[in-house]
Amino acid sequence: MAGVVITGVLGGYDDPVSRRRLRRMKLAATGLLAFAAALFLLTFALPENTATGYLQAAAEAGMVGGLADWFAVTALFRHPLGLPIPHTALVPKKKDDLATKLGEFVSGNFLTPDAVVERVREADPVRKVGERLLEPATADAVGRELSRAIAAVVGTLDDGLVSSMLLEHVRRDLDRRSYAREVGQLLATAVANRAQDPIVELSLPRLRAQLVANRVTVHRELSLFLDGLGMAARLWSTDRKVDKIIDRMARLLEEMERVGRLHPVRRQLDEVLERLADGLVNDPRAADGIDEVLRDIADNVAVEAWLRQVVERYLGSFRELLDNPTVSLEQQLGRIVSDLGRRMVDDPEFAVKIDRGLEQAVRYAVTNYADQVVALIRDQVSRWPAAEASSKIETAVGRDLQFIRINGTVVGALAGVAIYSVAVLAGHG
Repeated sequence: MAGVVITGVLGGYDDPVSRRRLRRMKLAATGLLAFAAALFLLTFALPENTATGYLQAAAEAGMVGGLADWFAVTALFRHPLGLPIPHTALVPKKKDDLATKLGEFVSGNFLTPDAVVERVREADPVRKVGERLLEPATADAVGRELSRAIAAVVGTLDDGLVSSMLLEHVRRDLDRRSYAREVGQLLATAVANRAQDPIVELSLPRLRAQLVANRVTVHRELSLFLDGLGMAARLWSTDRKVDKIIDRMARLLEEMERVGRLHPVRRQLDEVLERLADGLVNDPRAADGIDEVLRDIADNVAVEAWLRQVVERYLGSFRELLDNPTVSLEQQLGRIVSDLGRRMVDDPEFAVKIDRGLEQAVRYAVTNYADQVVALIRDQVSRWPAAEASSKIETAVGRDLQFIRINGTVVGALAGVAIYSVAVLAGHG
């Protein structure tokens, strides 16, 4: 950024108009020096008297002052008369050091956190941005650009990479902390708000239908289970008794479906869920078990494949939304931007929060990146050839330096008059 600024500032002066103005000032300064030299030569043709002495002293001192300042100004940018005099052509030789010092000066005196934050406060950007966002044209333009940016980002996302990153984040998070307490709190909230009712009511008719449709399989498995309980259970579990158990299970499911959540079994199920939620929150052993189950789920290959399918479907739906001309995401984003602007203008608390966040961001950026200004300026200037850098800088500031030459000639002449006046007075004395 600093390099761009330097290029813009100095490049703005390095144009034909600036170069012409510099040449005119050089001619003016050189013309004045030439006038002093011509006046000095003219005094030799004039009669020797006090007036001629004053004129000669002024011209002589003016030449000396003008020549000295010409040498000083020229030595900044090149060797005077092409002679390799020591400590001349300073800008071409020292441009990198000058760039470093300039960067250090800027970062040390201007790019300080307090100075930049003060300028931000004076600019009052939150209110101004809010007022601008309230303009319908601005809100529409911002919404349009945001829509394009979102479409571009979503269009470049790799579905597999996104799902892998999500799953890897979950795995690392499971290793770092326990999720059991959050799961328990979520379950307790769900039970308190009867969130389990739709799931139970959706499951009951399906369970009953599966029981009826697979009665033979259920009969066989239940018989094998009872046989495994011992001789007494084996003698008791006749086919008729097993059929009665299955019929009772089907009637129980039907009653639970008909009576609803007031059924005793439904209430017992709620109590089981409540105890489970309490155990997850307060029982470390139960929490460890749930965390272990969650880690196993996260490491399951089938879960990764399922998550990838979910991500693919979600991103696919979102891409279709962005491509659908009948759904104007631009308009929706435009309304959001306009509402944001309204809050920035009309909600003082919200504006203060934005201001504080902006100031913190500015302080962080200046504190951590102000030193980069030195490197940016140095790198930008180091890419310029020595002659080009010298020419750019001279075009930018050389016109003002020519006033030094003019002042040197004029001040030298006045000093010559003053010195000659002292000599005249001393001679008369």
